[in-house]
Amino acid sequence: MTRNLAAAAIAAIAFSLPAQAETVDLATVKCSELATMDQEAANFMFAWLLGYTGGQAGVTTLDLGDMDSIGEDIGKYCAANPDVGLVSATLDVLTD
Repeated sequence: MTRNLAAAAIAAIAFSLPAQAETVDLATVKCSELATMDQEAANFMFAWLLGYTGGQAGVTTLDLGDMDSIGEDIGKYCAANPDVGLVSATLDVLTD
């Protein structure tokens, strides 16, 4: 049930975004770029990062109540470490 809820939340975010033909290698995105992203791109990237890191860790649940605080923590980490990759920053925040 929880897996279905998480999938539905991520799908809702993804389907609310306008279609874009751009391909982005998220392994190359730096924390400094987070500050210049529009809100839609940042939301999409955030949802992808949570799914990616959860998949890497074998976690199949998503606590929707924690998403705001996780996003704030990633933002603070990135502000202090602008040259760190966004994927690495997310992993660092989530494993602390």
